[in-house]
Amino acid sequence: MLEEALQNFDGSVVVVSHDRYFISRVATTIVAVEDKKLVKYQGDYKFYTDKSKYLKKKLEERAVQGVKRIGSAPVIDIEALKATDKKKNFGGGKNSQMVSRPNKGIKNAKRNGIK
Repeated sequence: MLEEALQNFDGSVVVVSHDRYFISRVATTIVAVEDKKLVKYQGDYKFYTDKSKYLKKKLEERAVQGVKRIGSAPVIDIEALKATDKKKNFGGGKNSQMVSRPNKGIKNAKRNGIK
């Protein structure tokens, strides 16, 4: 509803957000802080990402050196993973009959002030 309201609003609104999808849906002008200066881009978020030399430089700095493109993710066999994944038992019983110290609950109740 907010997106639609902002898209149909005739005035100006300043939106500060990290949500790139939201910005791309509502912004028609981007004002970015680049090298301690405000730089205005007359266009949507895609236009800004295409034209901003500062943003391109930042993205290139974050890139992994020597990698030209990201390959496909490895295929993981979920069923095989489930078969080898065993829950760890930390010594507790699964029900009250399996508890090794039957008075443990009484001890804890006394510690918490319950009589």
